[in-house]
Amino acid sequence: MKATGRVVEKVVESLIGEQGMMVADAALKSLKERKITPSPENYAIWLAYHSSVQAALRAELDMMIAAKRVIDDQVCDQLYIKYFEDVAIGSRMMKAGGKIAAEMEDVRKGLLKAGVKTKAYGEQLEIAKRELAKTDSPLITRDLVDSLVGATSEMASQSKNLETKLAESSIEIEALRVQLEQVRIEAATDSLTGLANRKEFDSRLAEMSAASDRGAGPMTVIMADIDFFKRINDTFGHQTGDQVIRFVATVMDRAKPKGGIVARLGGEEFAMIAPMTDRKTAMSIAEKIRQAVEGKRLVRRASNEDLGKITVSLGVSQRRPGEKPTDMVERADAALYASKRNGRNRVSQEELTKAKAA
Repeated sequence: MKATGRVVEKVVESLIGEQGMMVADAALKSLKERKITPSPENYAIWLAYHSSVQAALRAELDMMIAAKRVIDDQVCDQLYIKYFEDVAIGSRMMKAGGKIAAEMEDVRKGLLKAGVKTKAYGEQLEIAKRELAKTDSPLITRDLVDSLVGATSEMASQSKNLETKLAESSIEIEALRVQLEQVRIEAATDSLTGLANRKEFDSRLAEMSAASDRGAGPMTVIMADIDFFKRINDTFGHQTGDQVIRFVATVMDRAKPKGGIVARLGGEEFAMIAPMTDRKTAMSIAEKIRQAVEGKRLVRRASNEDLGKITVSLGVSQRRPGEKPTDMVERADAALYASKRNGRNRVSQEELTKAKAA
């Protein structure tokens, strides 16, 4: 793991400046020439190959190329498992690709400006050539002007070709960057509901907690759990259970405050991070969620059968300065289970939990 991780670091380090552009361009060409899907994994393989940071990988690919073996997606999958297994390369490659695309765009813009200047210079020389045709000046010959005009035209042509090539490469890299960004989003998203997953929740919780400690204002967490969910699954089946989960997810997502995030932590359990929100406001948000869920009558899509009343139990806690993010979640979770113990379909806050414990 450490060895492969270092390979990734070396690859990313090589994607800097003009040399990085050449490596990225060569990797994209290799994918295009062999009609290989430009996935993050396949791109990583060919970046490593062209940056020469993984000798064993390069040697194996060189042997395949020399033997004229077909190198397709399946072969690349095997190489990725062999050389990059369990390496979190996606986000780093995405950032590196984004930097290269930005550098290429800067160069392209510079060439475009230079091209305008070149064109203007060429037009001035053409005017000078016509004017000189009217005189017999011994100081500047017409051959010299002709050669200058020719050189200017050639320079303009080369600049245009290079500009076009860079623009094409920049577009290809930007498309790959977008694809890599999509992979990152999918890795942070719960596939059933479209909400953030547990990993993304933990990451955002740490970020928002730090911001709150820096003076961004109060911050609260709302935990929610669908009441008697096992009964719903056992009675109506898992597809109907998924329908209920998606419904609750939608209600919570619509209720979140500006800048907030809602995550599905697993099964029928949800969590909301509410930045710049105090406990009183969070309690109001949680109560609106509870009422919205209870007030909706759901029917089974397959048979139009009434599912009965769906309810949720919720718990609220507010961040205490300097505490671990997990402590706040544990207190909200304890409040949630206080709601469960006290009859379900209700909202509890951490003070209630303390009172019950006493």
